Formats: sequence, structure tokens, C-alpha cells
Amino acid sequence: MILICASAACAKSGAGDNSAAPQTDMSAYAAPAESPSVQPVSFNQGAQAAAPRNVMRFERGVIVDPTGFAQPMAVSSLFIPYGWRTQGGVFWGQQFLCTNGYNYEWSATAPDGSAGVMVLPQAKWENNDYGAPPSTPGCQSAPYTSARAWIEALAGQTFPGGRVIDYRERPDVIQQLGATPQRQQMPMGESRSWTEAGEALVAFTLNGRDMRGSVAAAVQFNLMITDSTPYGGQGRMNVMSAFAHPAWAAYAPNGQFNFGYFEAIRRSIRPNQKWSAAITGHNVAIAKVAIDESRKRAAMIAQSNEEIARIRQSVWDNQQESADRRAREFGELIRGVETYVDADAPGGTRELSANYNHAWRLNDGTYVLTDDANFDPWRDLRVEGRQLEVLK
Repeated sequence: MILICASAACAKSGAGDNSAAPQTDMSAYAAPAESPSVQPVSFNQGAQAAAPRNVMRFERGVIVDPTGFAQPMAVSSLFIPYGWRTQGGVFWGQQFLCTNGYNYEWSATAPDGSAGVMVLPQAKWENNDYGAPPSTPGCQSAPYTSARAWIEALAGQTFPGGRVIDYRERPDVIQQLGATPQRQQMPMGESRSWTEAGEALVAFTLNGRDMRGSVAAAVQFNLMITDSTPYGGQGRMNVMSAFAHPAWAAYAPNGQFNFGYFEAIRRSIRPNQKWSAAITGHNVAIAKVAIDESRKRAAMIAQSNEEIARIRQSVWDNQQESADRRAREFGELIRGVETYVDADAPGGTRELSANYNHAWRLNDGTYVLTDDANFDPWRDLRVEGRQLEVLK
């Protein structure tokens, strides 16, 4: 689900005459979205400057995906202040391999550049505690283990030189996403998933002017805990992956920034269900491939751990067998006996005197001990028998 969507390729984007461009599917916007209901703000509204101070004039913008599917499609619409310039949209390319091949970058700016709103790119990263590279092609390792850590880093990228002066949790955004924590037990550990959302207030300078900005985002975390210790493996391993939804940013001069105003613009966003269905199908297809690969890796790890456990058990068994044999042989030496393999005896063995080199069991149940290597029970005693082997 897209946390934030906004207009992109509309007629006022500065792209010139688009009469020859492919027609965008705008069918989802036959009925206008509800316009923002806001309190008046004091920052310069550009073309709205001549309007009464208690009147806010808005126009509808559309964010467009021009190349992702068979024809350009509207991604979503929202209301923006009248006269603001927009640019950007949804872009596709190899550089977005980590986020399934596409990403967002859109903005709307007041004519004098003093205020604006932005849709910032989605992001994905991984980290683990055993030094392995990311498992998803195109993704990078990153240390962010909370939404706040990500948002504060993103704020620094969005407003260079800025500093975070306040932060608040956004449970309403989590509710909007419909995200609930999950925990699942697995044969060698467990998996956990949860969502965090927040918003940072940033102080920065733009063209020598003291400014305020905000960055709001939601991040979905997945933690895989694998404990192979019971199987003789490498112990506990933690792998975390995170997906940050497209973030919403806004800015205005200090003293003129109004959280409620910019939040009202964000809440005017209406998704195009056709594009949502198309992108969901695209993401599901890629996720299926990723799940299949993950299962293969998990099976390989399990097989490797089982083989390691088997080898360790085999070494242990051999050590125990050797120790048992040495103990038995020492006991035999003390008692002056030798242990022979005798399938007809209880336990399959029989202890006999160690003073003779050869032992025989005769068919009548008696035993013969002799140093004569040529002894033959039938020739010498007229009784059949078999020679016994010393237990190794």
C-alpha cells in the first residue's frame, strides 16, 4: 500500500504541449475527491495572494506512472494549492531493482519556492548479525532498526544541513495501512513482523531563510530468528529486512509552517484502483519468486546443519566407542579374560580365559580353549563347532 501519493504529470508540470503523448487512464477520477478542509495559513500562497485570507483555493493534481504498464496510468490524485508547480511521478528502471523495479519521486512547490510538499522514494534494506550480504538483488545493508532511525536519516537527506527538533509517533498511519503485528514459530526459530510510523520536525536553512519541514513515513519490519544450536549448527542468527513506504514531506518558512494544513493535503490523496491492482499483481509475482528462492536457501541451510550434526554425532559415537573399547579391554586385562563374539550367548558376547589364543563353541553348547592353531572339533572330538572371533 502507498502511504503517500500526489500529482505528477499534469498539464502544469512544465513539460510543454503533451498533445502527442499517450493518453493517461483517468477513469478513476470521474468523481472528484473531497477537497481539504483546513484553517487559513499565513505563508505566501503565490497565485492565491490576492484571495481573501479566509479562502483557500485548490486544484486537483495527479501522479502518473507513464511507462510501467501497457499505457500511462494515474496512480493517485490529491488537492494542491492553486498555482503550485508539480514535477515527477512513478519511475521504472534497473536502479530500482531493490523495490521491484519502480519508485516514486514527486513534488509540488509554491511559485516563489518558499513552500512545498514531496513524495519521497520508497526504500528497502536488510541487516544481520553474521556478516552476510543482502539476499534481495539490488538491496543494501543498512543499520536502521526503527522507523525513527530511518525517518531522521531521511530528513537529513531531504533537508541538507537540517536538524530534527521534534518527533512524534503516527499510529493513525499504521491504522491507515491496516498493519497488525505477526509472530510465527518455525522449526528452527521464529519470524516476526510489525509496522512503525512517525513524523519528524526539522529546522533547516533555505537560501538564507530559516525554514521548518516535516517528514512522515511508515516502515514495515520483518525479523527472522534461526537457532540451529539444538541441531549442532552455528547458533542463533538474526536477519532483519525493512520496507519503507513512500514518505510524505512538507516545508515552509519558520513561523508559517502548519502541520494541519499539510496533513489535510496528504489526506486528500485518492488512489486509482486500476493502478493499485496492476502494481499489486506485479509485486505478488516478484514476491513469489523471492519466496521460492528463500525456501531453497532455507532447505540448503537445514541440510547443511543436519550434515554438520551428523558428522559431529559420528565423531562423538566413534570417540565413545573407542573409550568403551579401551575400558572393556582394561577390565579384561585385570580379570584375565577375553571377550568373544558369540551370537548364541546372552548379549551376543562371551568372556573366556585370556590364557589361550583360540576359542571354539561346539554344537553341544560347550566351549574349547586351545593354543593349537590347527584344532578341528570334528576331527579331534567328533563334534561340530565354530571358531569365535575376539570382540573388536
